[in-house]
Amino acid sequence: MGKLKRVWNVISGIVVILFAVLAMLIPAEAFILIALIAATLLLIRGCRYIIYYLTMAQHMVGGKIILFYGIFMFDLGVFAMTIYSESKAVILIYLTAGHAISGVIDIVRSIRNRKDGYSSWRTDMIQGIGNILIALICVIFVGSIDILVYVYCLGLIYLAVIRIIRAFRKSAIVYIQ
Repeated sequence: MGKLKRVWNVISGIVVILFAVLAMLIPAEAFILIALIAATLLLIRGCRYIIYYLTMAQHMVGGKIILFYGIFMFDLGVFAMTIYSESKAVILIYLTAGHAISGVIDIVRSIRNRKDGYSSWRTDMIQGIGNILIALICVIFVGSIDILVYVYCLGLIYLAVIRIIRAFRKSAIVYIQ
């Protein structure tokens, strides 16, 4: 990871922590803001994958999967953008599913990294378990919007702290002789 990427990770981690603290102060209004931000991030991520496919991945093996993933993310973003004020349950499902899927991916990555002998597998495992715990807490407290906003904000703070820690971790540099 380059220096600019490290600085970006630290700054974005601090911004996410500040946003989460602000959202915890006004949970009723923060829910709609969180829903809009989640929908916007889905749109942006979908556009990034589609652009990546058009510029590079179409020439790769398995590149169409990236296109389908981009279209799926963009579609989810459009859908979430159209219903953010109508149904809070759907937005909660998006947030919970996002944490659950991210947790499973992190755990699988940590198992693979442990088999390969990387030392970063512990951080991935902790992050994956944290994401799954956040998703489980969201499922348990599905009736109260305020508690879900608090849990989601605590999850954001947790992920931001992990991002900042990863920014300061030394990365391996492979030299070819």
